Amino acid sequence: MTFLSALLAAEPAHEATKAAAHGAAATESHGPLGDIIHLFGSFGVDKAHLIVQVINFALLAFVLYKFAIKPALGQLEERIRQAEQLQKDRSAAEAQLASAQKTAEAQLVAASEEATKILTDARNSAKATIEASRAEAQAAQTEVIAKAKAAIEADRVKMMNEVRGEVSRLVVETAAKVLEQNLDDAQRGRLNEAAVKQLAR
Repeated sequence: MTFLSALLAAEPAHEATKAAAHGAAATESHGPLGDIIHLFGSFGVDKAHLIVQVINFALLAFVLYKFAIKPALGQLEERIRQAEQLQKDRSAAEAQLASAQKTAEAQLVAASEEATKILTDARNSAKATIEASRAEAQAAQTEVIAKAKAAIEADRVKMMNEVRGEVSRLVVETAAKVLEQNLDDAQRGRLNEAAVKQLAR
């Protein structure tokens, strides 16, 4: 900037030489660089000012790159790196979530199968217990019926024996009265046997 100010301050002193140099440059400058300088000269920019502007632009570009563009690019790269890391973390989290969901579904299916198995086993066990209880009840009923039949048969036999004894006694007494004689033990025995045989028929 100081150099530019010095050049601008020295401009009136070189005004005459500039016109002469311009005339000479018009005759001697040919080619692309000469055309560019001539183009800028038509806008009122001479060669010295153009060089100063180029230097100033280069300095400004360097300062901007060093203190603005480069840190911004660094921050941008850091943001890009963070975004990529975030995307990787998100993909990993989604993979873990999918794995956890598959594991949970597998555990749910296994628990459902286990519950079904336990329920089936409980039903089978209850059925077996009911069948065993029913068999025991039937066996007990059969045993009670058999005992009752045996008791009834024993009572019947006992009653029949008592009836036979009473009938044979009555037969003997009746026969004795009919015959009006006293029977001895042998005759009583024969009559009893005859009466029993008749009752047994």
